[in-house]
Amino acid sequence: MKTYTFLLLGLVIATIVGCNQSKPKHPQANLTDEFKTTDLTSKSVLHFKDSIDKNLHLLPKSQSLVYMLGDLSFYVERYGTTLFVEHAYNGAESNSLKKYYFRNDSLILYQTSNELANEVGVVFRDERIYLRNHTVFKKDGRTAVSAAALKSLAFIDIPLSENTNPDKSYLDNVSSLRNILNGADKFDMVFESIRTYPDSRFITLRSKEPNSYTASILVKERDAYIDSLLNYPILFKDKKLNFKWEVVDREAVYVPAKGN
Repeated sequence: MKTYTFLLLGLVIATIVGCNQSKPKHPQANLTDEFKTTDLTSKSVLHFKDSIDKNLHLLPKSQSLVYMLGDLSFYVERYGTTLFVEHAYNGAESNSLKKYYFRNDSLILYQTSNELANEVGVVFRDERIYLRNHTVFKKDGRTAVSAAALKSLAFIDIPLSENTNPDKSYLDNVSSLRNILNGADKFDMVFESIRTYPDSRFITLRSKEPNSYTASILVKERDAYIDSLLNYPILFKDKKLNFKWEVVDREAVYVPAKGN
C-alpha cells in the first residue's frame, strides 16, 4: 500500500512539473534570463538593448496624450517594464528622442537622439549613457550634419566626471515620464472645449494647474460620447474625460467606443 502511495505521489509531482514547464514564457522572459548578474558591461548592455528592440512587438504598449506648452509638444510610450520612450518637438528648432532601458527594474541605458537647428543648418547627435547600480560607468556619442552621415559613424567615448556617486537625475526623469503616462500631477487634464472646423474636429484639454500644459485630440469619427460633448459642452467643462486614443504621426487621435 505504501509503495502504491509513493508511486501515485511521484506521478502527481511529475505531472505538475511537466505542466509548469509547458507553459509559455512571458515575452520578456527570454530577454532577461542571461542577465542575472550586476556585472554589466557596455557590451552586455547593448546586447540587452538590441534584444528589447527586436521584441517590442511582444511587449504591451501604452501611450500618453500629446502634451503642449508653447512651441513644445511631447508624448511618452512605454513597452512592458523594460523601455520608456519620450518624443519631443520644439517647432522647427529641435526634435529629440529619449529612450530608457530597464533590466529587472534597474535603469541600465539612457539613449538620446537630437536634431538641433542652428545658424548653419541642422546638427544630428546621438548619445548613450550606461548605468550600473544607478551609477554611470560609460558614455559615448556621435555627431554629424545629416541623419545618413550620423548612422555611418562609430560611437566615440565621452570622458566621465570624477563623481562616482549614484546619479538619481535619470530616475527622476522616469518618475516624470510615469506622471505623463498616467495623467498625474500637472498632467492631470480636464475638458476645455470641442471645436469643429470644415475638415476636422478637436477636443481640447487643459491641465488643472493654471498656465500649464494643454492637449489636443483629433476626432475622425463621431460616436455617442462625442455627440454629448458637442451638444452639452457646459456639462463637461472642467471635468476629467474618460476616453481612448492612439498617437498617429505625432498627433493623438480619438478612438470611438465599441458598439457605437
